[in-house]
Amino acid sequence: MKKKEAVFEPVRTAGSPENRFYDFGKHYFAVLEIEAESASAQEITLAVGDVQADGHILRNPGGSRIYQEQTVTLEPGYNRIAMRMSHPGYNQGTLTLEPEAVPFRYAEVRGFTGEIRVFQHAFYGTFDDDQSDFVSSSEELDRIWNFCKHTMKATSVFGIFVDGNRERQAYEGDTYINQLGYFVCMADPEIARNTIERLIAYPTWPTEWCLSMVPILYDYLFYTGDLENFRRWYDTLKEKTLLNAVDPNGLLNTRLLPLSDAPGFGNRQYLTDIVDWPKGEQDGYEFGKYNLVPNCWQYMAFCRAAQSAALLNREGDVLLFEKAAERSRRAIRGTMLKNGFFTDNPESEHSALHSCLFPVLWNVAEESEKPAILKRMQSKGMACSVFGAQFLLECCYENRMADYALERILSRDLRSWNNMLQCGATITMEAWDDRFKPNQDWNHAWGAAPGNIIVRYLCGIRPLEAGFRKFLVDPQPASLTHFKVKTPTPHGPILLEMTSPGEYHLTMPEGMTAVFEGKAFSKPVRLIRRNDS
Repeated sequence: MKKKEAVFEPVRTAGSPENRFYDFGKHYFAVLEIEAESASAQEITLAVGDVQADGHILRNPGGSRIYQEQTVTLEPGYNRIAMRMSHPGYNQGTLTLEPEAVPFRYAEVRGFTGEIRVFQHAFYGTFDDDQSDFVSSSEELDRIWNFCKHTMKATSVFGIFVDGNRERQAYEGDTYINQLGYFVCMADPEIARNTIERLIAYPTWPTEWCLSMVPILYDYLFYTGDLENFRRWYDTLKEKTLLNAVDPNGLLNTRLLPLSDAPGFGNRQYLTDIVDWPKGEQDGYEFGKYNLVPNCWQYMAFCRAAQSAALLNREGDVLLFEKAAERSRRAIRGTMLKNGFFTDNPESEHSALHSCLFPVLWNVAEESEKPAILKRMQSKGMACSVFGAQFLLECCYENRMADYALERILSRDLRSWNNMLQCGATITMEAWDDRFKPNQDWNHAWGAAPGNIIVRYLCGIRPLEAGFRKFLVDPQPASLTHFKVKTPTPHGPILLEMTSPGEYHLTMPEGMTAVFEGKAFSKPVRLIRRNDS
């Protein structure tokens, strides 16, 4: 993939003539460049960083936050100098950039009092800002949407979806969120396709990440219509269901699989249940031989695999995966449903947040059981990571809890997107705050769940068939009084405007069909919904 580039000047300048501070407004993977006229040869110091305090860059920001400096020599007369950026390389598989660039927002020039101009020479992948937009009656929500959208743009520089600057690798868990966030902003399939190829070659160690490849491939097909590659990947999709890792009791047991020495596993190890990450975001989850959360993931994967097989007319596989799904659900309910609630494992009496949301989200729970479980889930708040937040929000919207979902998105708690913004991040963080993951970086697209959630659930625009010719319109605006969204498809943009609660105007490309409250529409239309949520 050919990188795109742009050159930005500071939006704010501060400090003294000998110690100048610059704020470029947004983080990008970039190179700092300067232009200066010098009366004589002299050394000056250039610095860049992620984090500022009191008008200067933090020189020890901690963890994987950025601070880099370099001493350069100015020659008499005109100088244009590019700072040499560096990345130490975290482990095997870390991707490099050419030219090397690092994510930064702030810069300093120290030791020069003459006239100088500074530039953030930014690099990114395929991205067109005009393909997507969202504005609403909530400026706070708009700010979070733009935060997530910029995350999609700024992290696209590697040509695949990466897990941030520290590792610069693809992980399946990150990709699930990153792909959805990218597709609501950009219709181009290249980065998603490249990432899938990368993950097939370099799988990683968490059980749930392996299983997430099934919805990743399924979502890719629905957003792109790329049947050619989907057919080619179908055998991989089948393998990723871990059908051969099911014990006679119907529960998932990854110890039935061989040890792996794939690069993404580090030292030889088994697939390992993760539930959520970092560990402090697992809400006290009690791990056992069999665990509820990965078993729910497997049940969902079996269901998606059956749907995928049907799309490819693989009738035998449809039956295979439908039976596997039935057995999985029966085994989960038979061993981990106790007194109306699901427990973390068959021997446990504990129900973490994750043990509430996943059985409800993927319908392991019966409809009659959901209200009590959802009430318990709601009582726990955001007791999960930025990764878990994706599924918490999906669960809320799938169960018509739009008010609570919007409350979570707009929260000002420590575990919130507003907190990230308050810290000065302009690309979503790896964790809610540095205190929850001290080694975190500030450029993790897996933290950008609201980007896809706003389009797919709050505005309610989701593809209903492979290739996006047919799509759902099911908005859940909660307390918003108006919004306007633009989101791309392979056929052109969809535009939906809520002009007042319950009243919508929909525009779509020719040849597309929208489904609203069970009715199909194939041209621009005014839609009315009573008792809008």
